[in-house]
Amino acid sequence: MPKVVVVTGFKNTGKTRLIEALITELGSRGFRVGVVKHTLKPYRVDTPGKDTWRYREAGAQVSALLTPNDSGLFLHQPLELNEAVRLLGSLDFVLLEGFKELDRAPRIVVAQTLEEVEQLKNGLEVAIAGKIAGSGLTGLGAPVLDPDMVTILADLVEEKAMPLLPGLNCGRCSYSSCKELARAVLADEAEVTKCVNLSSEETQVFLDGMPLAVNPFVGKVIKNVVMGIVSTLKGAGSPKSVELRFKVDKEPSEGGEEP
Repeated sequence: MPKVVVVTGFKNTGKTRLIEALITELGSRGFRVGVVKHTLKPYRVDTPGKDTWRYREAGAQVSALLTPNDSGLFLHQPLELNEAVRLLGSLDFVLLEGFKELDRAPRIVVAQTLEEVEQLKNGLEVAIAGKIAGSGLTGLGAPVLDPDMVTILADLVEEKAMPLLPGLNCGRCSYSSCKELARAVLADEAEVTKCVNLSSEETQVFLDGMPLAVNPFVGKVIKNVVMGIVSTLKGAGSPKSVELRFKVDKEPSEGGEEP
C-alpha cells in the first residue's frame, strides 16, 4: 500500500497548486506519486456521447480507453477510498485532495484564516499552509508554512505519510479508533503495523477482479500454503511471483442437484 497524506481546504485556497508543487518535488526525488480528488458533486466522470459513455449506457460495468500515450479506465460504480488507493497500483505516495471529514490519515490544511483552520483541524495535521502563513500566527498544533516552502512540505510528506488505515475502528490495535492509532503514529508513540487489518504487501487477493484487503498475518498464511503446494509441482523452480486463479463452484440447489 502506498503512503497517503490529505491536502484539504476550502474552495480557492490553493490546494491544487500545492499538490502540483508536491508532485513535482517528490517526483524529482525519485518517488512515484498519485492523486485522488474528492468531490461531493455527482457529475459524470466520462464525456456524454463518447464511445465509453455509450458503453456504460448500454450496461457495461467497466470500459477502458487505450491510446499510444495514456490509458483510461472507467468503473461504472462508486468506490470506497481504500479500494481506489489499492487500484492505483505501485506508488510511493498518494495525495488525497479534499476529504475534509477523513480522520484516519495525516493532513496538510490549506487555509486563509484562523477560522478556516479551526473548521478543518482534527488533530492529524502535519502542516498548515496557505495565505494564513503570512499572518504570523503560531501555536496551531502544526508548523505554519508558506506554500512556496515546498521542499519543507515534501520533507513532511516523506516523514509523516502512512498507509491509509481501514476505518474499521475494531480496537484490535489497542486504540479506540483508527484516528487514535493515526494520532499515536504521528506522535511516534506507535507503529502503523499495529493495525491488523492493513493489506499485506506480499500477498494480494482479488475477487471477481476487485482487490480484497488482506492483513499481513493472513497474507503470510496464504503465501505459505500456496507456495507449499506449488513447490510440489513439476517445473515449479524458484518463482519470483505466483498467480492462482480458479472459478468458484455454484452452490447446489435446494434439491441437492446442480442448477
